[in-house]
Amino acid sequence: MILSQATVPLFRHPRIARHGMIALPAEDRWVCVARRFATALLMHWGVSEGDRDSILLIIGELAANAARHGRADMTVGLTLEERSVRIEVADCGAGSAPVRSRRFGSCEEHGRGLDIVECLAEWSETRRGRDGWRARAGFPLASTDVAMPGGTGMPGGAGESASVPAAHAVS
Repeated sequence: MILSQATVPLFRHPRIARHGMIALPAEDRWVCVARRFATALLMHWGVSEGDRDSILLIIGELAANAARHGRADMTVGLTLEERSVRIEVADCGAGSAPVRSRRFGSCEEHGRGLDIVECLAEWSETRRGRDGWRARAGFPLASTDVAMPGGTGMPGGAGESASVPAAHAVS
């Protein structure tokens, strides 16, 4: 399991303030680890509970798709921008294409994840790449009082790293 945390100073890239990423096996049992990682990161950034819940639902749906349709590994990345969070989930492998539910009121157990993401996110896209599928979504934050470098709510300024659960190694 690989975890990275990077901080980009505001003067270099004014739009990107914080980024966190975790790589996990593309298996259903690891989806909850992706959600726990995201929870810790979003809480550290000061994202409101309501926004956090919606973002975690998006992450859960996209990570579940990566686990179900991917073949080897998946990465989950979050980027805190000025007034939004960008979510990216990628799987490595030649897995099958994600499926969308086509029938309203269907009793099928699967196939609604991308529809849920579309309803919650401001924008979303799913693309096939060289190494597998990549799904991205943007979520607008209701509250702009988040931990941005040089802004309020961030003790220590731009150089501070997010703390994550003890089970994860931070580099």
